[in-house]
Amino acid sequence: EESFKVLTECPLIVMLLFQLYPRYIQTTIPALIPLMVQALALRTPQRALLKHRTAATDFMAAQVKTLSFLTYLLRAFADFMRSYQESIPKCVIQLLLTCPPEAAAIRKDILVATRHILATDFRVGFFSQVDVLLDENVLVGAGPTSLRT
Repeated sequence: EESFKVLTECPLIVMLLFQLYPRYIQTTIPALIPLMVQALALRTPQRALLKHRTAATDFMAAQVKTLSFLTYLLRAFADFMRSYQESIPKCVIQLLLTCPPEAAAIRKDILVATRHILATDFRVGFFSQVDVLLDENVLVGAGPTSLRT
């Protein structure tokens, strides 16, 4: 069976490589950011969500790790990311909307990344999405893990 589990680890490995080899950051980040935003914008077809649920969930986990990496880059590379100020929040909302009910850990990671984005000037991108974001089913989810106290 095909899996996206290896892909999930790639953003973390790239982050580590940048920490080990900082001289490559300035030349690599401008090319990497658009690719990461494009990866965030990808959507799993509905048919695949039903037929290959595990793979689709693994793919979403990879997207969320990419989102986490982007939030890590936000403070240091805000100028490179400014053109994505509207699209990144839209991707976050889409991830929350499509996050499977049983994927509480993925939803938690999306919310942590959202908190980091809201702590920057990029919060402006969420203004048009605030009604959707504050919907309990979107924010917390509707799965059994979100209903436990």
